[in-house]
Amino acid sequence: MAFEKFKHSYLQAEPEVWSNSTIVVDEEKCNGCGNCLKACPSNCLEIVDKKARKIPDIVCLSCSACVSHCEKDAISMHGFYNVEKGFFKTMLYHPEDGYPNPPEVEGIEGMTPVEEAIYTRRSNRIYKKDPVPDALVRRVIEAGRFAPSHGNNEPWSFIVINDREEMDKIAKMMDPMYRLNAAFFYSGKTNPVTRAMLKVSSILMTPLMDQRAQAGGKAIIQPNDVFMGAPCLIVILGDKRGIANVDLDCGICGQNMVLAAHSLGLVTCYLGFLAAAAKFMPWLRKRLGVEWPYKVATAMVLGYPRVNADRMVERELPRITWHKGGKTWTEMP
Repeated sequence: MAFEKFKHSYLQAEPEVWSNSTIVVDEEKCNGCGNCLKACPSNCLEIVDKKARKIPDIVCLSCSACVSHCEKDAISMHGFYNVEKGFFKTMLYHPEDGYPNPPEVEGIEGMTPVEEAIYTRRSNRIYKKDPVPDALVRRVIEAGRFAPSHGNNEPWSFIVINDREEMDKIAKMMDPMYRLNAAFFYSGKTNPVTRAMLKVSSILMTPLMDQRAQAGGKAIIQPNDVFMGAPCLIVILGDKRGIANVDLDCGICGQNMVLAAHSLGLVTCYLGFLAAAAKFMPWLRKRLGVEWPYKVATAMVLGYPRVNADRMVERELPRITWHKGGKTWTEMP
């Protein structure tokens, strides 16, 4: 069993083990605007003869960003990213028709405004250049400040870069790491020595070695913009001395901020890549002004949407194991 997991831990060399969603483009509706390309976090789409299409063999994250950013409703997605076996075997249920509607919860009629925001809010990757007023940035951070945390230790601090020129400089600093990492990861397709190293790395550094993360890292290599044209960057720092799970606390804080931004007519997109880069690049931490006892927990861009991407999209079903009345069962869709 352990050998099987190790054997299939570098999926780029195991195309028979994993599969993508199917992206369907209605060519009568598609006008070749390219919004889907800008929105795709893995650059798995292209424009050919003024029509969008999926690029074969590139990982699709099944995030439906292309669907939600298409103003012509020309794109639909069917199925989900799926790994059948091995170390990265997917564990969520994959209903044939997706799960586009909110769950029907016994005793609740209709959706509350909070539920509606959760179901329809999408990460936005196409921004206007308009600056975000400092007052609105403060309101977003205030929502994070009131998030729950272990022992009420509030282990967060914030760095706000409301300056596009400075964001460009930071993006330029991170670019060499992305290039080196992408070259190393994708060389495993043809180099058996590198492939063996990557298989070991997949077990030692699992979050970084998932091929979906690697596809996203490759997609932001310049001239692409890791900050997606947004005018404002917020970095959430976590206090290493915090009680229990600092990363969880900072994640809850961030989600409060994301929902508050949505309510203010702003849009956001999380940037896990910045946290990963800061971990390996002390000069980036210095540039950001990150000092002990803080670490970069996560980051997000903030701005006004150039494309309204808010809509409900399909999501996989959760794996739920119930314990009730002396019985235990795993819920099947």
